[in-house]
Amino acid sequence: MDIKKDTITYDEFIVMDESDNPVTGLLDGVFTRKLYDPDKNEVSGTISVTISEIGDGLYRVSFTPNKLGNWVLIISNTTYFPWGKGDSYRCVTYITGSVVEYLQRILGLSQENYRVINPQYDGNNSLINGKIKIYPTATDCNNNTNHIAEYQITATYDSKNRMSGYKVIKL
Repeated sequence: MDIKKDTITYDEFIVMDESDNPVTGLLDGVFTRKLYDPDKNEVSGTISVTISEIGDGLYRVSFTPNKLGNWVLIISNTTYFPWGKGDSYRCVTYITGSVVEYLQRILGLSQENYRVINPQYDGNNSLINGKIKIYPTATDCNNNTNHIAEYQITATYDSKNRMSGYKVIKL
């Protein structure tokens, strides 16, 4: 799982008994946790690792990584999983959500869910400038709500009224 430095990280795990029934009501103190930073140092004593029940045997663990690189967390419980449950986390500088936003921008600029706002024309009725807004959904586009990005468009023309330049600049 990709996580971000200095941002609280959440993960979930389930606790089941020998009959595969969810175990509920376990408190934070009944779990042993070992958190390893990218330098392979055990940092559970200096970085808080909190565990709480979400419900129906599902528990949430949280911690805040302070270094870039690969982190490892191992949680154990003497009754239900004494061998430990572990997971690894890759701490990176970007947020995955930003990748989604860039993909939405690409779709918008490839003429999906976008609209031209305030177009202006010259004496020959040729578009000379305006704005483009892109949206995550068709509904947002139709309602002009929740735009992802806005761009200034500018067009220039030669003496025969043929487009000689066109640019789009993100505002």
